[in-house]
Amino acid sequence: MRKADPAFALLLQLCARAARHGAGASVAPAGRVEDWPAFLHLVDRHRVAGLVHLALGREAASVPDDVRQSIAQKAGGLARTNLAMVAAIIGLQKAFDAAGIGAVFFKGALVGQRAYGSVAVKHGKDIDFLVRPDDLAATFALLAGEGYQPVFPQAPLTPAKIDALRAFQIEAVMVDPACGVQLEPHWRLTENRRLLPLAPLLAGAGKRESLGGVAIRGFHPDDEFAYLCVHGVRSGWFRLKWLADLHALLAGLPEEERLRLYRHAERRGAGPAALLAFGLCREMFGLPVPAALARPVEAPLQKAMHRISVANLQDEYPQFSLRQVVVLPMLHALACGPGHVMAEVLRWTVNCQDALDVPLPRRLYFLYPLLRAPLWFGRLLRGTTRLGRRTVRV
Repeated sequence: MRKADPAFALLLQLCARAARHGAGASVAPAGRVEDWPAFLHLVDRHRVAGLVHLALGREAASVPDDVRQSIAQKAGGLARTNLAMVAAIIGLQKAFDAAGIGAVFFKGALVGQRAYGSVAVKHGKDIDFLVRPDDLAATFALLAGEGYQPVFPQAPLTPAKIDALRAFQIEAVMVDPACGVQLEPHWRLTENRRLLPLAPLLAGAGKRESLGGVAIRGFHPDDEFAYLCVHGVRSGWFRLKWLADLHALLAGLPEEERLRLYRHAERRGAGPAALLAFGLCREMFGLPVPAALARPVEAPLQKAMHRISVANLQDEYPQFSLRQVVVLPMLHALACGPGHVMAEVLRWTVNCQDALDVPLPRRLYFLYPLLRAPLWFGRLLRGTTRLGRRTVRV
């Protein structure tokens, strides 16, 4: 779908007007929508039913009753799921406090509350939180005691597996089979350790917001902004929901505050990602780019990343495309500098599944790049080919 398509234009308009601070005046009005099934498909494709439902409750858009009803049903299911995750976050925060583990929750309910004034409307499939690498074993033990079971990696979570995760992965996946809530414990935020370094993020975290009357430890808002920009570019911006969240957080801010956020992102290694986010927010939602960033946003690497991101927004299944999985991360690494390019190359040399299947002492980790091809071929012969889990947000 193109931005000029009336269905996509209406989607942009409604996502903008869902923002807590009433943003959306600068979004071009949508033309007459003829294909309402296509509009509903876009709502599903970009996972913004909650935002669209919220915006439709605020304005008299010309949307047929059956379309409104379909969106309301989707939004109701989303709200119930989100409330279940909020209850889980509250329980986890209490458990982490009791165990002395300084977990930091990010994205999800905390961002939804700040961006839209509600925990019920932002789509999310899991609960993300960050712990120190040294707390990983204690975190897995605590989560098992709370009833969560490992999905990736599979049980048992032996010390060797945990060592491999620390070295070659940034997150795990666990689920509560009783209620279906999924967790993603992180011990780094990106595979590239030069981006969003751990120490300052943890130092700036604190209990600034509450859910259900319980103070929840989250990132400093400046660090949350930097992370959301990096998350967007690493995921290829292929869903509008990520850009809508960022726009909602930025739209009510004066230009000097948005420029300050960019400078902070620069200090966290996320300057190129923030520039790309500003450029996309300008094109999709009409949010002006700070004057001081007008030229950097038009730099060649920025324009190349911008074109790929817009193409990803328009494609049906972009998350598996070569340009999103390989080309965009490499362009971003180039924009960040030579050290980031090397980090990007190195992260592709080891399949984390190899380290989980064939645990080696740390002094022999250098063998994993050499073993990648034979181990893959061995799994292929056994009919059990598995790829190391990559961080692709859905």
